[in-house]
Amino acid sequence: MFQTIFRSKFTYWILFLYVIALGWWIYLQTDKSSVYYFYGYYSSVALSGGLYAFWLSFKKWGGTKSVIGKGLIGLGVGLLGEALGLLVWTYYNLIAEVAVPYPSLADLGYFALIPAYTFAAIMFAWAAGVNFSLRTARGKLQVLIIPLIALTLAYGLFLNDTEIDFSSPLTVFLNIGYPLGDIIPVSIALLTLTLSIKLLGGTMRSRIMFLVLAFFFQFLTDYVFLYLIASEKFVDGGISDLMYVTSYAIMSLGIIAFRDYK
Repeated sequence: MFQTIFRSKFTYWILFLYVIALGWWIYLQTDKSSVYYFYGYYSSVALSGGLYAFWLSFKKWGGTKSVIGKGLIGLGVGLLGEALGLLVWTYYNLIAEVAVPYPSLADLGYFALIPAYTFAAIMFAWAAGVNFSLRTARGKLQVLIIPLIALTLAYGLFLNDTEIDFSSPLTVFLNIGYPLGDIIPVSIALLTLTLSIKLLGGTMRSRIMFLVLAFFFQFLTDYVFLYLIASEKFVDGGISDLMYVTSYAIMSLGIIAFRDYK
C-alpha cells in the first residue's frame, strides 16, 4: 500500500502543502498576526484531497458505477465540505471582520463531512464483503455491539453534561449531531475490519486499516476541538488546527492508496 502511495506525484503535493502548514503553525505559536490567512491556506489540503478523490473515482474506478468509486466520492465530498467551512470561516474573520455566527454556512460544510464519510464507510464495507459476514450470528452480534459501544463512548465524552435548549432547534441538532455523527464512520470502518478480516486480501486489508486510522483521527480531532471549546481553552491557530490539517492530509493519503488497487 505504501508503495502505491509514494509512487503517486500527488502524494508529494499533499506533503508539500502539509509541511508549509506545519511550518506556518509553528510560527503562529509566537506571532498570531497571520492566523486568519492560515485558515484560508490549510483549506487547500482538504480541497486538494477532495478534488483528487473525485478524479480518482471516475478515472480509475468508474465513478458511481463501482462501490469503491462511490466510496471515494463520499470521501471527496467530506473533504470539500471541510474546505468550504474553512473558506467561509476565513471570509467572516478576514473580509467581513465579524464573529462567525453559529450556525452558519460554514457549518453546512463542516457537517457535510459526517454523512459523506458515513456513506463512504458503508461503501468500503460493502466492497470488503461485510454482507457475507452478516449472515452469521456472530456477525449480527458485532453489528449491534460495536456501534452501541461507539455511541455510548461518544455520548459519555461529549453529551453527558450538555444542556439542551429547544428554542434553537438547529443549534441543538448540530450540538448533538457533531459529536455523535463523528463516531459513526469510525464504528462502521472498525466493524468492516472485524467482520471481513478473513475475507480481505493483504492489499485491501491495509487500505481498510488506513481508513480506520483516518476516520479515528478525524474523530479525535473533533473531540479535542470540542473539549477546548467547552473548557474555554480554545485559541485560533492552536493544537486543534494542527490536528485538523493533519487529519486532511491523512485522509488524502488514504484516498491515494486506492490509486493502483485492483
